[in-house]
Amino acid sequence: MKISVPNSLPAIAIVSNATSGGGAEKSMMSLHEEFLKVGLKSDFVALNRNLPINGVTKVTILNRQWKSGIRSTINNYFEFKKTIRSIEPQILILNCELPELFGSLIDFKGQIICVEHTTYPWHKKRNLGKIVRLILRIKKVQWITVIKDSKKIWFGKNAIAYIPNPYVPPTKTNKILVKTPSLVFIGGLKKNKRPEWVIEAGIKSNLDVHIYGDGPLKIILEVKYKKFTENIKFYGFQSSVWETLPSNALVVIPSEFEGDGMVVMEAVLSGNPVALADNQDLKRFQLDKKHYFKDAISLSEIIKKYEKNNFKELIPSDSFKADLISVRSINIVTEKWLELLVKINYNMITK
Repeated sequence: MKISVPNSLPAIAIVSNATSGGGAEKSMMSLHEEFLKVGLKSDFVALNRNLPINGVTKVTILNRQWKSGIRSTINNYFEFKKTIRSIEPQILILNCELPELFGSLIDFKGQIICVEHTTYPWHKKRNLGKIVRLILRIKKVQWITVIKDSKKIWFGKNAIAYIPNPYVPPTKTNKILVKTPSLVFIGGLKKNKRPEWVIEAGIKSNLDVHIYGDGPLKIILEVKYKKFTENIKFYGFQSSVWETLPSNALVVIPSEFEGDGMVVMEAVLSGNPVALADNQDLKRFQLDKKHYFKDAISLSEIIKKYEKNNFKELIPSDSFKADLISVRSINIVTEKWLELLVKINYNMITK
């Protein structure tokens, strides 16, 4: 699909926690790449130190380390402020909590767009989040949500648009059917993601468990389950899981809450079977009830029921995949963003 970009669109800067990692980071980096391809003046600013993405230009990675304390965060803010002054964007697109905080503090004359990536933002710092979002409201930021059927922004004005996270197909796939099915967890290793449900289900079912991700629970879980090292493997963060994941690996998403549920989308479109926690966020995918579990016990029951047939019954249908891609392909999502930026630019010029 050929995407045309009006010459009048202003320069933008996308601000994210990192160049890769969770759904927000991956999605915004993909969007930045597409913006550059179609000729938009786009810069990507990652607040935390991590690896650059090969072949992607106009990326600035700042020097903060994850969980490095308040002094590092203050230094990071001044580095961010200097970077924005150097780039001179007319539109700032902020993603997640730390970019929101910095956006509330900076003296910026252009338009700020904040993207809501979760149904429970600032869940560990709710009082600080209220202050930040009240300041952002005073600054008249515009809100975009990646969450379907969600309009109200927590302590913010209603979203002006719903634009889902995009799906970018893997550059190559090497799907194989291995002898024994397995369980897979992909995501942050933190309390609300409930990775231990998957581990315990694997032990109970005598299936291998593959954990992809990092976070505060990683070392705790490695120590707790060290006697199961032959069956439970921790890989840390991996950028290309879907390229080599066996076709009979059941991807389990046990999260207490989710935003866009990007892992679900990627698992489905990669052809893997899926099992999801039965909550409001994941029910938005409207999969058949056989895919959902209420707790760790019902997860084990699903595994027991379907493992003998390599979890084939838990692979979503081709029509379901087609519906997903029809709204989440990178070209379609880029088009929606460009249409929105045209409207915002018009409003900036005419106000």
